[in-house]
Amino acid sequence: MTLPLPPALPSLPILGNVLDFRRDTEALIRRGYENYGSIFSFRLGPKRVVVLLGADNQRFFFTETDKLLSMREVYTFLVPMFGDNFMFVAELAEYKEQRTILTPAFQSKKMGGYVQAMIRETEDWFEELGESGEFDPEQTFGRLTMFVAARAFMGNKFRQRMGTEFWRLYRDLAGGIEYVLPPNLPLSRFRRRDRARIMLHALMRPVLAERRARPASSDDFLQSLVDAHYSDGRPMPDEVIINLILGLIFAGHETTTHHLTWGLIQLLQHPDYLARVWEEQSVAVNPGSELTLDKLRQLKQLEWALKETERTKPVARLLMRYAAQAFDLGGYHIPRGYFVAIVPACSHRLPELFTQPDLYDPDRFAPGRSEDSKHAFSLVGFGGGLHRCLGIHFAYHAMKVVITLLLQQYDLELVASGAQSSDSRTGQPPPALYRIRYRRRGTTSVQTDTLLDTALKTG
Repeated sequence: MTLPLPPALPSLPILGNVLDFRRDTEALIRRGYENYGSIFSFRLGPKRVVVLLGADNQRFFFTETDKLLSMREVYTFLVPMFGDNFMFVAELAEYKEQRTILTPAFQSKKMGGYVQAMIRETEDWFEELGESGEFDPEQTFGRLTMFVAARAFMGNKFRQRMGTEFWRLYRDLAGGIEYVLPPNLPLSRFRRRDRARIMLHALMRPVLAERRARPASSDDFLQSLVDAHYSDGRPMPDEVIINLILGLIFAGHETTTHHLTWGLIQLLQHPDYLARVWEEQSVAVNPGSELTLDKLRQLKQLEWALKETERTKPVARLLMRYAAQAFDLGGYHIPRGYFVAIVPACSHRLPELFTQPDLYDPDRFAPGRSEDSKHAFSLVGFGGGLHRCLGIHFAYHAMKVVITLLLQQYDLELVASGAQSSDSRTGQPPPALYRIRYRRRGTTSVQTDTLLDTALKTG
């Protein structure tokens, strides 16, 4: 007997649930969960999307990727930026080859060098900050994390050459991302995207040529790609290497910027826990001493705080796959051609996975509780299983470096920016609502406004 299709949220003709999805994605998904449970569907225009919530369904989602479920059809919007041979949009065999080549580059053997690149880039940023002032965390960390990734992936020499030109071109490239419209329309942002891609490739090709001519001169991320070979012995082409690096910088920039921004905001919103982070750092990392990978690994209080940010403010609010084959799950039949999605922002707030899920509580990840380890697929802000983000440890170490050095050298305070808008995807206040006020330690302190005082003054 054929099982029924998943229950569907009421929708408009032609548009489906597009308006609600764009207005507040999480509210739409919560409504589906409250009415239908952990499996239901909605429409984005003609596309039917089946939502899977909960740890068991998330296990299915990740373990069946590259089997019943496919990524390629979902990520076609990346092709104009990174080409059709870039990981997620490449043929499955090419994707697996690239993932195999990349995996060693993100393992512990290389991480110590990346940490030193993170430290140098952060200290260079401090030179720009000066003694005191304010900064927009999202904009500032966006630029910082992009330069961190560029220095770590391309090396110090390339970072010193690139200046602001790389940043400008990169922003034009990323500004051409488009999920709905055809990517070849004669729009100015699409023309800027295509021009930026050509110029970025032109900037990076001489670096690869230099590395191929002197292979023994470096032992870093870029050199590992230059030296890489496919399983049949072919070297990785320059175009693929450049697309991989640009794609990884894009992914690292987007995920780390969001996570770092909210991680620091949440710490400043919870001074009691911040005091514990500071106390731990004063023991594990003496100010003035060298910050190392081993010392970063000792910062468990900070790590738990960043995990709590991953849980409450996940970068990947929605992950999607394409049903390459029909399948049955949870008493429902999902036809071939449907899209299948998980929504970490909603699953992370299910009480059966996390106690008091609306409470900011980093201790839920401490030994004795370890709520994320009770089910391997309960915390999936960076994916899960074999498809967990390769760069997750790189991202966590980068965030630890920036926050640690900031707390060592500056007194920080969260202040209201005066913005009153909400994120249209979640209905929640965006990071732009906040600014960070800073003063270098050892300088004369001044009386600063609380969030409430500032809000009253600007409101």
